[in-house]
Amino acid sequence: MKAIQIEQFGDVDEIKMQDVDIPVLGKQQILVQNNAVAIDPYDIKYVMGEYGPNDTWPVIPGSSVAGTVMEFGAEVTDFNLGDRVVATRHLKTYAEMVPVAQSALAKIPDEISDEIAVAAALGAATGYQMIMEKLAVQAGERVLIHGGAGQVGAMAIQVALLQGAQVVATASPDDFEFVRSLGVEEVLDYHKLSWESLAPFDVILDPIGGQMTEKSVKVLKMHGRLKTLGMIPETLQSGADVESVYADIKRPTLERVLALLAKKQVEIRLGDVLPFTEKNIRQAHVVGRQHTLHGKTVLKFTE
Repeated sequence: MKAIQIEQFGDVDEIKMQDVDIPVLGKQQILVQNNAVAIDPYDIKYVMGEYGPNDTWPVIPGSSVAGTVMEFGAEVTDFNLGDRVVATRHLKTYAEMVPVAQSALAKIPDEISDEIAVAAALGAATGYQMIMEKLAVQAGERVLIHGGAGQVGAMAIQVALLQGAQVVATASPDDFEFVRSLGVEEVLDYHKLSWESLAPFDVILDPIGGQMTEKSVKVLKMHGRLKTLGMIPETLQSGADVESVYADIKRPTLERVLALLAKKQVEIRLGDVLPFTEKNIRQAHVVGRQHTLHGKTVLKFTE
């Protein structure tokens, strides 16, 4: 089968299309014929070496897959051949065939395309998980969401509003119109935040970490909740109020996100949809290193 591999971290020139063996499945794994992959910030940073080191080389990057069930292990019980499915997993998705644990896979509703499903698999699902599972946002709570134009932030905004929360978001001025289209009345320029003028928040979601977390704590209510997907500065102590968390996207979370998408209660912003080629993957990584990607770039294996 065809797959993208890298033999070391570094420049996008390390991204190369290769012929590799079809994966051998474990008892609870499913072999998915890949129809679409999304280019996520995680993928871009991984190829750069920000999450290394690796024990073995070469490596097939990629963290999302939407496709069709082609084969399954002896202990798989919940899927049939031909099912359309989506998942996020650590590595191995930049390939024609992807092995995925059945616990990570969700069936794609008929109302949703492969492109939308795979675009939601990591970033949007993370935004949902942060609001609903990690922060448990309640109606009436005052919520601050940083990075409102990103995939994590945009989904977090929509889900928090569905919960009946009062949402304030930060973004670049170029993205204000998009963030407001999600239903947020107050959008703040994260370059020029006047922290002293902000009323305190019950809940803060910070996908960035570092100095943003340090500053955000200043506007967190006593016994409020702040979760960051980044690092907590040494000046702060992690605990019940302020915590660094990570996404753990399994089937139940994906199913809930897909159900909201199918009912059109939330939306995903797609970017470019391109054929799965070495050239297109390299170019997507180049753009991702230089700029924040507006909308999820998706690469398709089929026309």
